[in-house]
Amino acid sequence: MSLTAIVFLIAYFGCLLRAFTADPKWGLYAYLLAFYAHPVGRWWGQSLPDLRWSFLAALVTLIAVFFSKKKENWLGSNVSKYYLFFLIYLIAQYLWVLSNGLHTVFVLLVVKYFILILLLQQCIKSKKDVVGFIICNAFGALYFGYLGYSYGGGRLEGVGGPGVESANGLGQHLSIILVIASYLLLIKLGKIKYLLILTVLVILNTIMLTESRGALLSLVLTGIVAIFFVPPSVKKVFFTLAILGVVAFSLLMGPQIVDRFKSTQKDSGGEIQDKSAASRLVIIKAQYEIFKEHPLIGQGHRTTLILSPLYIPKEYLSKAKSGNSSEQRRASHNFLMGMLTDHGIVGFAIYSLILMSILKSLLRVRQIIKLELKVDNELLLIQAGLCLGFVCYLIAGMFSNNKIFEVAVWLIALIPITNKLLEQSLTRNPNVN
Repeated sequence: MSLTAIVFLIAYFGCLLRAFTADPKWGLYAYLLAFYAHPVGRWWGQSLPDLRWSFLAALVTLIAVFFSKKKENWLGSNVSKYYLFFLIYLIAQYLWVLSNGLHTVFVLLVVKYFILILLLQQCIKSKKDVVGFIICNAFGALYFGYLGYSYGGGRLEGVGGPGVESANGLGQHLSIILVIASYLLLIKLGKIKYLLILTVLVILNTIMLTESRGALLSLVLTGIVAIFFVPPSVKKVFFTLAILGVVAFSLLMGPQIVDRFKSTQKDSGGEIQDKSAASRLVIIKAQYEIFKEHPLIGQGHRTTLILSPLYIPKEYLSKAKSGNSSEQRRASHNFLMGMLTDHGIVGFAIYSLILMSILKSLLRVRQIIKLELKVDNELLLIQAGLCLGFVCYLIAGMFSNNKIFEVAVWLIALIPITNKLLEQSLTRNPNVN
């Protein structure tokens, strides 16, 4: 057994033990360790038994929560209720979906995510807990960066955790973590802040290695939006870090990335040079036609993949697994169109309740800044980072369908928690109406 495997086992089971003896949140740390280390997909994990590490961590955390004396209302936040409604709708879709098998994959994933939301909202109860969870994600992303340095060349593929193995998936995941972690640089963290600065730079470099145009664009656009959510007390530090970030961005952007962006330009014949980029528009047009067939209720998970041979020209199709067969197909590359074709207006409307709730939290941050209300400034910055992380997720989803990304579920769970803590800090101040 390798030293890496031994260290993983000690850290993993140590966290599970502490979940019972100290605090259930340690079970979440074990879960994150399993997500980022992902022993099943690493060479050093071949000597370990397949214990379904993430499932075991979630199960132990759930048991620890039940034995905990301080439990919250399981459906205390509106977001968790909206997510439950979305799950119920997915189950109802079995009456008309195109593929029960493919739809079941998504239903089981949403069940897992719903349980995860409940666990996060039971375990994360303070500002310190939220900061700890974000830092664990940042260090997990740092591990991805470490793996990226030894990569053989080309676009960075296969080093991410479950669901983010592809270059685009990894780039988007890291972009979201980068946004969230960067906001921690604006609060007091002690000496660990120096390590966090290094971590942020490594994450940025790893995003560059993925050469994901969607991830980079979402990062840039989110940075522009972030300008409107800066409390006056940290404006000087914010813009100093922002300028340094732009410099680092420019230095780390290699010629391969520049060439990939140039390939999206039209040639002398008016055609987009990069077939992959050109196919995005073709797929969206096909999805609109698919959507018009069943606009209200959709046709189930991965509808675009199933129907793509009927709606997308053959030259834009590629080998993709559908059920037990491997045919020329094409999956969705847009979050919005993926939701509409798969779940229709009804399903998207239910999911939009979650989106509106998070948007409301973001606007609340803006309101507090604009009115100069006296709150815990660190909580305000953390909440801004989390909400903008979700903005980054939505922007990235316009370039690649990311509706199954787990990092979005973490944000859906964390934002209501931080919002509650923020409002509590506001009401404790007698000078604020």
